[in-house]
Amino acid sequence: MKLSNYKNMPVKTNLLISLRKLDELSEEVINEVDILDLKDPVNGSIGAWGLEDIQEVIFRFKNKTQISATLGDIFVNDKFLVKLKQFDELNLDFIKFGLLSMNLNNLFDKIEFIRERKYKSELVCVVFVDIYDHLKLVNERLDLFYACGIKYIMLDTYYKNNGDLFNFCDIFYLKNFISKCKKFDIKIGLAGSLKENQIPEIMKLKPNILGFRSAICKFNKRMSEVDTRKLKKISRHFNLCNNKAIETAGA
Repeated sequence: MKLSNYKNMPVKTNLLISLRKLDELSEEVINEVDILDLKDPVNGSIGAWGLEDIQEVIFRFKNKTQISATLGDIFVNDKFLVKLKQFDELNLDFIKFGLLSMNLNNLFDKIEFIRERKYKSELVCVVFVDIYDHLKLVNERLDLFYACGIKYIMLDTYYKNNGDLFNFCDIFYLKNFISKCKKFDIKIGLAGSLKENQIPEIMKLKPNILGFRSAICKFNKRMSEVDTRKLKKISRHFNLCNNKAIETAGA
């Protein structure tokens, strides 16, 4: 496998915004995002929407933005496979699933199951950096992700009251992890209670996706309503940093 000349390539980071219900959707919101993520925090860290509501979003917005949906906090592999098949029939751009297991020894079972099947949607494996040893083990087995066809990994936090991504991963660790993932042609998303003032530093890492929820909500609470003024402010700040990064890479 050849290491791509990624370091000097301009990288556009996509802005992902998580919405928890149909009432939060509007043309105004859609116009500010690259990826619309359907995730209901009431049902868990990556709680799933109902199928009918997902279908409604796809019907209304499929041609206007990329659409992602989360499978939910699923620890049982049989349930995971059934739900993944259901979601894959919805015509989503991305399906996010958590690297969750009842036993650490079986952490990569979901990845192995994916190897045996073909899916229409891009699968995004969410790795929770605040669950003991998960990120360390993933870092050691990126070859397995590559072999099984996983093209996206998103780093996130499972317990939302214990701090953000940077409470568990410093900037140097993230830089090295992203660089290693690129060697395996794995794209990287970063999430986990990220804040607007962290955007400039994060963008220097050239992630493929940055995900936000609490930062676009009233009172910075993920269960609160979306504040479109906050969303627009983050979108402007995000695009400014994106343009500067691309200009610098192309200089």
